[in-house]
Amino acid sequence: MTSAIGLDRFAEILASPGHAPEQSWRPCLVRLAAGEHPRFSALCRDHGIALLDTIDRQLDELAGLGAPDGERSRPVETADLAAYGCWAYLPWTAQVAHLLPPDEYLQVVTDRNRDKITRAEQRLLRTKRVGVLGLSVGAEAAVVIAQEHLCGHLVLADFDRLELSNLNRLGAGHADIGLPKTRIAARRIAAIDPYLEVSLVEDEITRDNAGRFLHGLDLLVEECDSAAAKYDTRTAARELGLNVVYAADERGFLSVEPYATHPGLPPFHGLVGPDLAASADRLTALVEWLGGPSALSERSRHSVGLIGGELSGYPQLAGEARYAAGQVAHVARRLLLGERLPPFHGHLDLTGLIT
Repeated sequence: MTSAIGLDRFAEILASPGHAPEQSWRPCLVRLAAGEHPRFSALCRDHGIALLDTIDRQLDELAGLGAPDGERSRPVETADLAAYGCWAYLPWTAQVAHLLPPDEYLQVVTDRNRDKITRAEQRLLRTKRVGVLGLSVGAEAAVVIAQEHLCGHLVLADFDRLELSNLNRLGAGHADIGLPKTRIAARRIAAIDPYLEVSLVEDEITRDNAGRFLHGLDLLVEECDSAAAKYDTRTAARELGLNVVYAADERGFLSVEPYATHPGLPPFHGLVGPDLAASADRLTALVEWLGGPSALSERSRHSVGLIGGELSGYPQLAGEARYAAGQVAHVARRLLLGERLPPFHGHLDLTGLIT
């Protein structure tokens, strides 16, 4: 969990920030002592930071959890409410928000998950560490995993930056063009839960560093473009007994490679070998992985032949990316809760289901 700092340290950070606000992505949690709110407010005002204080609404909601009408009471009564909980500063928004303490925040923000996810399961999930490699479809998966609170630590890996053409499917805006995709995803997650620990890897994942990236993870969500990186991370995950989930925004394609329980399962279910994965023709490797040309949708088959000419890249849609993220979250939740799932490779295609 992200640690909180005191007011003096917060003043130092404002005076000498490590990153320019427009490049930052990490929330700063501030815990006030009694009587410090006037100085805190003045600091924020001097630095153009807006204070958002909705703690009364949060406390009312906390008081109502599981309590019958008429029996609700505030869980905290204090003369200095500003010293209760934390203040979450998001530099890129120039805002600081007053929030419940970590445990109470988690209790309220996950209340509507029950009992699709029980309280005990939610506490267990908070101990998990999930890596997400590739932040196009992967960013949507990471945000859904954060929003369902399926882990306590997310490791986001991508070396790419946002371009205008990415806005057809990524949860970002034109003001984010040029920013690393890792930081855009981390900002979205911080707005949902600033207590959730997030780490960024902004180097390319290769055979040499794949093991270091995967070390300590409880699950890998693999959504990168490089066929070689896909193969190398699966090889390393297999050696570590780490489960891998992948979903593509193409006819609802989903792959589950549960190496923790199926150590003999070859990477890519044996459908893509190391030679093809390492070749320069990554598009062929990807198509083979999706089941071959005949498994593509008719429109995608037409588009593949135009890539590099009339088309700048493989066609993708926002709705399909979010559908893939939902598939990933469903499988991730079950695996992280200890369910033994069999290997799976196939299409959950809405076009075929709705005819």
